[in-house]
Amino acid sequence: MGRKSGFTDEDVFVWLADHLATAPGVTVQQVSKGTKVSVGSIYHRFGSMEDLLAEAWVWAHERYRVFMTKTLQMDGEAGALRSAVKSVRFATLDRPAAILLFAVPKRFLVRSGISEANRAKVNFENQSLADEIKGYAARFGTDADSIDLAVIQVPKAIIQKYLPDEPVPAQAEVYVRKSCKVILNNPILATDDMDA
Repeated sequence: MGRKSGFTDEDVFVWLADHLATAPGVTVQQVSKGTKVSVGSIYHRFGSMEDLLAEAWVWAHERYRVFMTKTLQMDGEAGALRSAVKSVRFATLDRPAAILLFAVPKRFLVRSGISEANRAKVNFENQSLADEIKGYAARFGTDADSIDLAVIQVPKAIIQKYLPDEPVPAQAEVYVRKSCKVILNNPILATDDMDA
């Protein structure tokens, strides 16, 4: 059987999401067999397995960051709540990207040995989202860690309870909203007594 001569990066990334959700390791040969793209085409396009995985993470993260940007530019508790809930909606609307981002540990995708170009893309994605969170925190009058926990990390943990095995239920939005409110209304400051 012939191999695809034309393929999109997204075809490969979606296959990776499905595969890596159940098995943490993957070879170029498995990607080739699963996607019907020749090994040579995969190496020609991505350069190495490490770069393929890094580009899959960048693809997923960029989709998430762009999806979240508008609400992260809002102000007040309502903006934070919308952003937190939007993470849950992302997991439903863009399931393959959400699986790569939330269900597959980043260390499986972004590893040492990636090209400088991909390292720059990973750094750009990380910094761009961090800047959005810092800006929101400054406008909200709190620390970036509290916003990151309320809007990104807690929703991610709730989403991980379901992905990749089940759809994220609508009820998850309620859990995310309540968790976000608790964090925003009770920030932990560096001066708080951690031994209490």
